[in-house]
Amino acid sequence: MNKAIFKYFCLAALLVVACSHNEETKPKDNPKPQEPEDKPETQTGEIMPAWSEGNLDIHFINSGRGECTFYILPDGTTMVVDAGEFFPTDPTAQPQRPNASTPAYKTFGTYIKHFLPASSGGKIDYMMLTHFHIDHMGEMSSSNAIHPEGGYQIVGVSGLFEEVPFRNLIDRGYPTYEEDSYTFPTSESESTQNYIKFAKYVTSKKGVTGERFQVGSETQFKLLGATKDTYEGKFRLFNHVGNGDGYYKGSNGEGFVDRRKPSTENGASCGFHLQYGKFDFIAAGDLVSVAQNFQAYYYRDYVSYLEGFKSNHHLSANSWGGQMQKYAFSPRVIVVQSFYEKQPDVDLLTSIFSGQFSSYNYTWEKDVYLTKSWDAKMEANKDLFSKVKAYGGHVVIRVAPGGGSFRVYMLKDTDFSYEIKSVSDEYICQ
Repeated sequence: MNKAIFKYFCLAALLVVACSHNEETKPKDNPKPQEPEDKPETQTGEIMPAWSEGNLDIHFINSGRGECTFYILPDGTTMVVDAGEFFPTDPTAQPQRPNASTPAYKTFGTYIKHFLPASSGGKIDYMMLTHFHIDHMGEMSSSNAIHPEGGYQIVGVSGLFEEVPFRNLIDRGYPTYEEDSYTFPTSESESTQNYIKFAKYVTSKKGVTGERFQVGSETQFKLLGATKDTYEGKFRLFNHVGNGDGYYKGSNGEGFVDRRKPSTENGASCGFHLQYGKFDFIAAGDLVSVAQNFQAYYYRDYVSYLEGFKSNHHLSANSWGGQMQKYAFSPRVIVVQSFYEKQPDVDLLTSIFSGQFSSYNYTWEKDVYLTKSWDAKMEANKDLFSKVKAYGGHVVIRVAPGGGSFRVYMLKDTDFSYEIKSVSDEYICQ
């Protein structure tokens, strides 16, 4: 075979191989794009991302020493509800978070400053106190520092002001407190008087605006951000209960405020109904007794489906009364801020999961989130607490822009990283 013929056969062989290779690697058909999976933007082990415009954030901050909930409303307006700090002698108290050397008010302040929107100017727009109890406002103690000018102890709410100042202070007794028998604190007078001393100082000397909580108002907590007009008709925060009063429909179908002087401080708790798009949320401190019935009537009259609920009174035995059962109070997500082994109450939690209450029976789909960490009572009731969705950390409800869906995050509370421990599937608002 001469060289010319040999070259011809070699070139032909190379062409055959090349064509064969191209045929094997060429895509046969363009597959249809797959639908994106329902996954959150962040995963377990990552850091909780900052709030962004249009989101509604509800942060249940766990110090193990008192309730504190931080809200970032869709336009960036901020609100804190309660900032409790107590010093337990009960050995069944939960461990202090993130450690025993960090006061609760510093835990709250550090957390809030981490998530506070840049547009806030370093201040909280609204501070609301639900009622005058130490796990919501702060407890007197010889270990607390004294404010050099105001003369009050720095603890709980007054301590948080040192960390992150606020512009507006709203509670159930301002401005008269002890002069007004209807709103006079019913217990824990020393700690309450410390709070009152603080409130009078910051409203007279520090430019803080003080107001009494007004049941039936939907303008007391207003959106204040630059984009507030964007959310007109889409966001509402309505004061439905407080000072023993409750708002619900009368026999003529019109809404009215039923006024009853509270017999206990818990029964005087102030609460509101927050609406954003289709998302509905209710929170009312440690609400019990007659006022809790008012909450049930309000739910019956004005809430068709409740996405989120900050449990009354740490889900203690008296926190889910007969009228709530009668009207099938059934929140999709229940967040419990608890500090002792006895919280939440085992019998009540059993009834919630089973639907077998003492007076009325009903079942519904629900997820329970606990800020408390695993303890002896949970160990003794493993089957029951295995039904809890997540526990042991800060809990965050993040509602998507428009209020059509939300997720629930559990964040690490043993340091200041705010690392995500768990994240729920997407809940669709109804």
